[in-house]
Amino acid sequence: MTRLNYPDRTLALMDNLPFLRSMNNACIDLIAMDPPFAANETFRNQPKPPISEQEFDEEVALAKAHGVAHHEGIGQTRVKDVWNWDSDTHPAWKALIQDDYPEVFRVIEAVESCASENEAAYLCYMTVRLIECRRVLKDTGTLWLHCDNHANSYLRALLDAVFGAENCIDTVIWNYGTPSGGRTSGKKPVKTHDTLLVYAANYGQHTYNRLYTPYSENYVNRWFRHTDETGRRYRTRSRGGVIIRQYLDESPGVPLSNTWTDIMQLYGSAGWFPTSRGQQEITGYATQKPLALYERIVSISSNPGDVVLDPFAGCATTCVAAERLGRRWLACDMAYRSWTMLKRRFYLNGFGLADMTDSTREALGAHTIPLQEFASVTIGPNDLPARDDEDPIPFRQMQAPGRRPSRGTQTASWSGTIPKDEAKRLLIDRFGPVCWGCGYEPRRPNGTLDETLLEVDHIRARNPVTGVQGDDELYNLALLHPTCNRVKRNKMTLEELRQHNTVNALLYVESVGQLVDVFAATQYAHEQILARRIRQQG
Repeated sequence: MTRLNYPDRTLALMDNLPFLRSMNNACIDLIAMDPPFAANETFRNQPKPPISEQEFDEEVALAKAHGVAHHEGIGQTRVKDVWNWDSDTHPAWKALIQDDYPEVFRVIEAVESCASENEAAYLCYMTVRLIECRRVLKDTGTLWLHCDNHANSYLRALLDAVFGAENCIDTVIWNYGTPSGGRTSGKKPVKTHDTLLVYAANYGQHTYNRLYTPYSENYVNRWFRHTDETGRRYRTRSRGGVIIRQYLDESPGVPLSNTWTDIMQLYGSAGWFPTSRGQQEITGYATQKPLALYERIVSISSNPGDVVLDPFAGCATTCVAAERLGRRWLACDMAYRSWTMLKRRFYLNGFGLADMTDSTREALGAHTIPLQEFASVTIGPNDLPARDDEDPIPFRQMQAPGRRPSRGTQTASWSGTIPKDEAKRLLIDRFGPVCWGCGYEPRRPNGTLDETLLEVDHIRARNPVTGVQGDDELYNLALLHPTCNRVKRNKMTLEELRQHNTVNALLYVESVGQLVDVFAATQYAHEQILARRIRQQG
C-alpha cells in the first residue's frame, strides 16, 4: 500500500486516463463510477437554473489558466456516448491490451464479432482505464461500475478478465421503477432498472459494511403483533426453551439484497434548491443519478476517512455523497461544466469549496446557506503530480490473472556484442522512436512519444527450422511496434513484413520508401560496433 499523492478533495478537469496513470499504486479505497453506457447517442440537457454569464466566464478563465480549450456552451450540457475506433481510441491502447492482456483482448474481439465495432471501441476505451483502476485500488478496495442493458454483459466479461472472475462480489440491480404515466417505447418491456457491477481488488479482503432496509408494513403486521405496556411493538421467539421478546425498534431490518427497489430515479419535476421538504437535487445535468444511490454505495464499501475516487465525475454525485459521509474524495471529468456543477452541488449541501465565489449563490437564486468551508483543489492536464512510487513491473507488463511473467528484453540467450537495451537506445537516438515495419510512432493520448511501445527484433529471423540464422548483433536489429513484431515473429524477414503491411494497407506512411533505410541502419550499426571494440581495447 502506498501513499496517496493527491490532496484530498481534488477535481481534475481532463481525460481521466492520464489522471489515473499519475496516481500511486494501491492508494484508493473505493471507486464508484458512472461511465458512458455505450448508448450510441449524445445526451443534452439544460442546467437548472441556467448557467449564469459570471459562472461561464469563470469556466473559460479556468480552462485558459490550464492551457486547454473550453468546449461547453453557456446553454446546454452535453454528454457524448457515441463510439468508434478512429476518434475514441488510440492505436497504442489496442496494442498494449493485445500484448499484455490477451484474455482481455479476446473479450474485445468477441464483442466486435458478435455486436459491432462501436461496442468494441467502447470496451477498448474502458479497458485501459479499468486496468489503471485495478492498479490504484488497495487490497481492501472495491469498484462499483454503473451501467445498463446497452453494455452490461460486455462489461461483466471485461471486468472478469481485468479483475479476475473470482473477485466479482455481486451484480446489483437498481430497480428505480417508472414515473406515473410512463410510456412504452417500441416492441419491448418498459426499462425500469440499471445494473451495478461490483468487483473487489482481492475478494475476502474487501471492505463490506452490511446495511439494512426497513421491514415492510405487511411483515411488521404479521410478525410484530404484540404491544407492551409502553406501546412498543414486539414479537416473541423461543431461545433455549425461554420465550424472549424481539422489539421492532431494536431490530435492524432486512439485510440489503442485490435488488434495490427503494431508491427512485430523478425526474424533471423536482426542484434544485432546499425546501421545507428536504434537499431537491435535480441539476439539469444529463445522466444525473440520485444522491441516495451513491450514498448507499459509499456506505457499503468504505469507512469514514477512506479515499473515494470517481473518474467520471459528471455533476459530482459521488463526491457529494463521500463528503456527506465523512470520506475523502478525488474526481475527474473532461467537461469544465463539471466545475460549476460541483460548486453548485456542494453549496446546496452546505459545503463551501475553496474557489467558490458569489456567482454560485447568485445563479441558484438561493438565500445564503451556512457553509462548512474546506480546502479543495482544481487541476488541469498540466498540473498532474509526479508518482513517488514504482510499479513492481512496468505498466505495460502488468499481468492479467494466470499469465506467465514476462522475461523482459534481456534474456540469458542474448549473444550480441551490444546489450539489447543499449541497442534499442542507440537505434531510437539515431532513427527516432518509429516502427521500421509500418512507420507507426507510438504516442500517448497527450501526444508525447511512448518509447516503451517499441521492441527490438531481428531483421533476419533466428529460425533454425527454416535455415535463416540471423544473429543478435546491432546490424541485424530493427525497432518494431509490438503488433508488427507479433506478425513477424520468426516467420518473416523485415522486408517480408514490410511487404505484408503494404499488401494489407497497414503502413502508417505512404510507401515503403519512407520507412527507415535498412542499408543506412546497417552501416550505422557496423560503425557503432567498431567504435565499441576500439573503446574496449583502450
